[in-house]
Amino acid sequence: MDFLFEQFDYLVRYVFAVIAVIILLRCVFSLFRLRPRREVMAKLVNLADDSEIEIENWETSIGRSRSCDISLKNYKTVSRFHAVLALRKGGWYVFDTDSKTGVYLNGKQISHAGKISDGDTLSLGNAVLKFSSNGYGANEDEENAVVDYTNAERLVNLSDNSAYYLNGSCLIGRDYNCNICLPMNDISREHAEVYLTRNGWMVADLDSQSGTYLNGQIVVGAYPLYDGDIISVGEYSFMFRE
Repeated sequence: MDFLFEQFDYLVRYVFAVIAVIILLRCVFSLFRLRPRREVMAKLVNLADDSEIEIENWETSIGRSRSCDISLKNYKTVSRFHAVLALRKGGWYVFDTDSKTGVYLNGKQISHAGKISDGDTLSLGNAVLKFSSNGYGANEDEENAVVDYTNAERLVNLSDNSAYYLNGSCLIGRDYNCNICLPMNDISREHAEVYLTRNGWMVADLDSQSGTYLNGQIVVGAYPLYDGDIISVGEYSFMFRE
C-alpha cells in the first residue's frame, strides 16, 4: 500500500511539473505573439548630417550617456543627461535636466521647459536637431502657423559633423568663453568671429597668429559668407550652412 502511495505521489509531482512547464511556455509564446507594435510618435533630424532619430516613447531622455534613450556620445558639449522630450496633454515639451550648456529652442534658451512644435530646432550644446511630431500631439489650430527652421544658420565641424547653431554672433578661439572653444596651441584666444549684419553673415579674422581662411583664401578684415563656404581655423574646418 505504501508503495502505491509513493508511486501516486511521484506521478502527481511529475504531472504538475509538466503542466507548469506547458503553462509557462504558453505565456512566453503569447507574450511575443501579442507584443504590441511600437509606433513612431515623432522624429528628430540631426541638421549636421540629416540623419533621423525616431521617437517611440512618451518620454525620451537625451544626453551623452549611453543610458539615455538618445545617446549623443560624440558631442562633447552635450551633458550626460541633457534634456527630456515628452508628450503631454497640451502637446510636445522639452525639459532642461540641469545641463551645463543649456537647451535652446529656435535659438532661445529655455529656463526649464518649452513647448516644441513641428519644424522647431532644438539645440543641445553643439547638436542641432529638427523636430517633427509625426501627427502625435499636433494641434490642428496651429497647423497653418508652422514655421520651418530647416535652414537654420549653423557651422558644421567637418571632422565630426557636429553643428553649432548661429544666433547673431559666434566667437571662435582658444578661450573658454568663446562660443566655439578650440583649445589648441595654433588657435588664438579670440581667433575669428562669425556674425550677422544687414547684408548677411560675415566672417572676420581677429588678428590671429595663424590666420583665418575662407575656401582656402586668407581672410583680411571681414568677408561675406554663403551656403557651403568652408572656414578654416588652425586644423579645424567648418562648413557654413543656411
